[in-house]
Amino acid sequence: MFDYFYNESLRKLVVGFGTLFNSIYVEHANPDTPAQPIKIRVPITYAPQEKFIRRLLEPSSIANGTRIETQLPKLSYIMTNIKPDASRRRNKTLPITSGTETNGECNSATDQIFEQVPVNIGFSLFIYTRHIDDTLQIAEQIIPYFNPDHIIQMDLNSAQQNIRIPIVMLDNNITEKYDGDLSSRRINISSFSFLAKSYIYGPVRSITQITNIGDVVAEEP
Repeated sequence: MFDYFYNESLRKLVVGFGTLFNSIYVEHANPDTPAQPIKIRVPITYAPQEKFIRRLLEPSSIANGTRIETQLPKLSYIMTNIKPDASRRRNKTLPITSGTETNGECNSATDQIFEQVPVNIGFSLFIYTRHIDDTLQIAEQIIPYFNPDHIIQMDLNSAQQNIRIPIVMLDNNITEKYDGDLSSRRINISSFSFLAKSYIYGPVRSITQITNIGDVVAEEP
């Protein structure tokens, strides 16, 4: 019953979610040429908030006596939970067929899958900045695209391609946090909560599908 299989459905969704925020920029004033502000791309990585804050507050060492700090702004995100969604459940006896053909004739190979579980997958996105204006710039580039949701298309396995996955923004918390004494580094931390309505699939099986039946001529007795 529990034979090994791996469709990478969750991995593809995690990568796809992070790609949504892969092209966010902030602008800083350029004292040399005020008409041409400095444009900075905001990098994103998969990491929990606690681990990322620890990296920000502890300068890394690249050599003896040389200490560097992680530059801001930055983004991080993490998958928080996976919950089955009974409202989108389909009939288990109806298989999902890819519909692809190899030769268009009688013995056409296709992929089929019977197990499909609709799930709601939670994500958290975190924003780390030193200036509150950077936080506002990033938030303004995110919020308008989730009205009320943003749909991405993904190939989750060989039998399910171009699946439309709605991603809903549930909540956001934009704060200006400053903890510690006056010598501590200042970090603004903001968070966004999202819900992706996706699917998890069982093993994909290759079957033979009849796609064309020729005319049968019966001989008269």
